[in-house]
Amino acid sequence: MRIFLTSDVHLGMKFAGYPSVQEKLIEARFEALKRCVDIANTDECDLFVVGGDLFDRITVAKRDVQRAVTILGEFQGRLVVVLPGNHDFVTQRPDGLWATFKGFAGNHILVLESTDVYPLKLYDLDANLYSAPCHAKHSSENSIGWIKDYEKDYGVTFHIGIAHGSLEGLSPDFNKDYYPMTESELLSCGLDFWLMGHTHISYPMKPGSKDKIFYPGTPEPDGFDCHHEGKGLIIEISPEKKIKLQSVSIGTYCFEHEEIELSNWSDAEEILKKYSDPSHGNTLLKLRMKGRLSEDDYKKLHLMRSDLEKKLSYLDFDLTDVTIKITPDVIDKKFAEQSFPHRLLKQLTETQDFEALQIAYEFIRETQR
Repeated sequence: MRIFLTSDVHLGMKFAGYPSVQEKLIEARFEALKRCVDIANTDECDLFVVGGDLFDRITVAKRDVQRAVTILGEFQGRLVVVLPGNHDFVTQRPDGLWATFKGFAGNHILVLESTDVYPLKLYDLDANLYSAPCHAKHSSENSIGWIKDYEKDYGVTFHIGIAHGSLEGLSPDFNKDYYPMTESELLSCGLDFWLMGHTHISYPMKPGSKDKIFYPGTPEPDGFDCHHEGKGLIIEISPEKKIKLQSVSIGTYCFEHEEIELSNWSDAEEILKKYSDPSHGNTLLKLRMKGRLSEDDYKKLHLMRSDLEKKLSYLDFDLTDVTIKITPDVIDKKFAEQSFPHRLLKQLTETQDFEALQIAYEFIRETQR
């Protein structure tokens, strides 16, 4: 059996903090889901699984829900399985998200709304799914406790758990608010393996033969804390239950964060050259620089900003910690000879106390405004 696993697609995410590229980032999440389906079809997967957070919230426009169903409906394998996560959790509203979703979906798509066993024999798959959906955005308790003592039908070959929540040692869940789970808890349930969602990075990072817990990672990066290009996971399991994993790249946009120490203009030129490459056309860059430059080079930083803004999808350019080198020429140019500021700054120049020189220069310039 071949399974394509994705999670945390977060369709409907607004990206309000990126107005210049907002619409493109919104659209990219739908395109990522379509690429997942296309890859699953090319690889002839039997089962397509969304391990939670297909949507970013429970109030999604109907057109977006219908579009998601249409994309998932293009899967050519046996079945699409969708687990509600903590962002798109199950509610009892008759006009809620999942009621709307199921109204658009056909028999080819199964929503795992209950903590229950879902036999897949009707779909010609020799497997039972053990579902642990989310029923609220936050929970200090996970939804897998019932599985350990559940009597398994060992006439079925594969017993597969599907859950959404944090994994101890992997997920940033310091207050244990996101359905926290441990590896030992998951493995004690007696299932063949687990298909997971919530954590936006792939796990395991270096797959081994004994791995049984799989997070695919988000297929499209959604912020500067996401450092990979967007991933999906293909899981091939033999009748002898040997597992083979293939991580596949999915995303379009990438978020990068650079902190650069400037000692001269060549340091800035290296960054400009790197991000002027056409391969960075879909990069969102948060660039923080610090250091000291000559006055002429400092002025060139603003031209650099303008140039990068044209080449990147988004730029956050922080020059707060970049200062002008206070040289004797700068002092002569800014202050009258033998004036108190001129004499003070020249004296600090001779002592080479550059920090004091910088503070004094800025203070004097501020008082003159």
